[in-house]
Amino acid sequence: MNLLNYELLELLEKNTQKFQQYFVEQKFLFHYSENITQQNFGRQFHLIMQQLMMELPVEPFLTAYPKMAHWISQLQLIINIPSESKQYNVNLQKLIYDTVITAKYDLLIETGDKVIAVDWTSERYIQQPEKLEKSWQTQLRLFLLAETREITPDNISIIYCFVNEDDYPTIYQFGYSQEKHDAFIERLAMTLSKLPSIINSTNDSESSAENSMNEHELNLQKFLKGEITATEYLTTVPEVKI
Repeated sequence: MNLLNYELLELLEKNTQKFQQYFVEQKFLFHYSENITQQNFGRQFHLIMQQLMMELPVEPFLTAYPKMAHWISQLQLIINIPSESKQYNVNLQKLIYDTVITAKYDLLIETGDKVIAVDWTSERYIQQPEKLEKSWQTQLRLFLLAETREITPDNISIIYCFVNEDDYPTIYQFGYSQEKHDAFIERLAMTLSKLPSIINSTNDSESSAENSMNEHELNLQKFLKGEITATEYLTTVPEVKI
């Protein structure tokens, strides 16, 4: 069973050789843009936010780290958005043949027939909004919400909050639509079509696994030949609810 997040899907789409080295041969250490200190500080920030959402005491830590306290103050307007339901630190997954695609959400806000995903980060590098909207990081999250919740894509959106040293955070919000959903399905299908050749080139499967892979390849070939649409390719896959 393969488990792919947005980083691995992006790597598979852009560079199959590095993907094979990392995912199959375990020879490639995935590169992160932040240094170790920044990563650790970011993890502490997310942990404090989780404790805050659970109404656990965090005042002693915030007193010791005023920078963290400032970041949290920047998120109060987002945290206090009126809603019928709020879920924190959520994982959503979908099974596509022998591959599970997964995404994490800092916060999901449900109000009426709408769902808003919220991501907060202390990362210093901020992508241009147009690039961020088209990224795997954004599109996979929106896709999984549409696929795992009984809600139309038009009622789904995502908010990014980049905390900083200013009075207000940098905030981007992106909406979704059925057109964007269909386009991402095609992008995802094309990307996942690279998996069988990569895996088969380095791993001898058992007979049952080979039969499953052959069926997978057959459907991929139908898709690539135009015999079935990208939507048909993915909608034949059973869904796993987590």
